[in-house]
Amino acid sequence: RECAAAYSCLLAAVLIDVASNNANDEAAIDALRNYSIATIRMIPIFVQQASRSSCVHSISGKELIFQIMCVGRAWEDHHLVEHSNVYVDEMVERCSFLWCNLSTSFRMPPPALRFTWEQLVWVAFMTLLEGFSKVPHCSTEGRSLMSMDLATLSHGLHPESVKTALLERHQSIITTPSDSCREDMMRYVDTFIKVFYFPDEDVMTWIKENFKSYHLEHSLSLITARSANGYQDKGIWTKRKDLVREIYHQNDS
Repeated sequence: RECAAAYSCLLAAVLIDVASNNANDEAAIDALRNYSIATIRMIPIFVQQASRSSCVHSISGKELIFQIMCVGRAWEDHHLVEHSNVYVDEMVERCSFLWCNLSTSFRMPPPALRFTWEQLVWVAFMTLLEGFSKVPHCSTEGRSLMSMDLATLSHGLHPESVKTALLERHQSIITTPSDSCREDMMRYVDTFIKVFYFPDEDVMTWIKENFKSYHLEHSLSLITARSANGYQDKGIWTKRKDLVREIYHQNDS
């Protein structure tokens, strides 16, 4: 409902534009036209943010992040596991169920439906990344488990996987979802996980080269994780975190 409501802004923008074309006062026309242009430019960002916000709520994003953090010592264990964590299966199942409801409700036109699914996939991967960034202590085997969770999520959100899962539950499905951003988001999160394996100086170099693509807190977690694991002196890591903040603040200014 929130996604559909966001699209109603398009109608409001059209009405503003029509009103500006029918006004008589030149000053009023210019003011209304400028306002309508600003509104129209804002709409894509507003719709995207509104959609992502509703998707976070729909998949219980905060709860999933908490579950990732609660895996606890499994992230620190030094033995390999054969299966991904349960929360990933729950996330995939929730996304599949949401697609079933969206695609069979006939309340959204196909372009809006595809856009909403893309935002749902984006949110699912970003939720995983957010949870991983909040794990303070993690072994090499724990990072391997993160990669396994990521692969499970990517496979589960593949259009054919979604279709198969719904058919196995005897749920109707009108069309399969799109696959436009899944692989990109897979690579995005996978890159973040792999940076944890980098030597210290390479981590800082990577942050300088990629800070525009990742949130500040995510980049800081690359430094915090090493500090938490007892590598070198605490003061060194404090200085490096300050340097990371400076990189982001310089870009903001």
